[in-house]
Amino acid sequence: MTTLVTPAVPGPGQDPYPSLQPGGAPSLQPGLLPGSVPPDVPAAGRPRGWWRRNAVWLVLLPIAVVVTTAASSFRVWAFWWPDGVHYESQRVALGEPAHLASEYLDMGFDVPERANTYVLRELDATVTGVEKVDELPAPAYGMPVEIPEGSVAYEVQLHFAAEPQTDLSLCAIALVSDDGTRYGEAAPDVLGNSNRCLPDGADGFVSEQPEWDVSSFVLVDPDATIEQVRLSFGGPDYLAVELP
Repeated sequence: MTTLVTPAVPGPGQDPYPSLQPGGAPSLQPGLLPGSVPPDVPAAGRPRGWWRRNAVWLVLLPIAVVVTTAASSFRVWAFWWPDGVHYESQRVALGEPAHLASEYLDMGFDVPERANTYVLRELDATVTGVEKVDELPAPAYGMPVEIPEGSVAYEVQLHFAAEPQTDLSLCAIALVSDDGTRYGEAAPDVLGNSNRCLPDGADGFVSEQPEWDVSSFVLVDPDATIEQVRLSFGGPDYLAVELP
């Protein structure tokens, strides 16, 4: 005789999973061992601190500071260095000739065919004399100019030699005292000349003859001791002429 065994069916109110404690984990997914975590559930771990999260940026920060500082320094140099007169390219004695050569961008105001081209300016310059004078000569245009009270005037005599049509724009002739004070760099000069390196009445800013002489007048303090003449063309370099 065959005996049939019917699986027991939990009665009302009876727990179908007596081995599961209250608050225990639900049934595992197929293929997972007890104590394992499903792949879609991130494993709990200690969160990384601020220093670890930003380690790469902390390493790159000093490099960025160095690069930024270098770039800023270059921009300062590029804009500041060409502006002003602060580099002594030559030093000669009074009456000694000096050969000057410098490259500049020609705008073509006096020689149109040189517009927007770089030109090499070459000339020989000699300071032949520096003397204190009691009065100023009559200017090419306008009324006579008196020496202002509290000032004295010096006449600086120069001789130039250069190819005709040499551009002498931004010519500056200054006297330097023993304490470093510079007199006469402003243009036009005390007589109203717009170019100190060309004769009175010159048309434009280029030379017309192979050789010529000029006199430039400079006002200084009465008690200043003049030791040097400086000749420049816009900077940054200048010719220094030592006085006896």
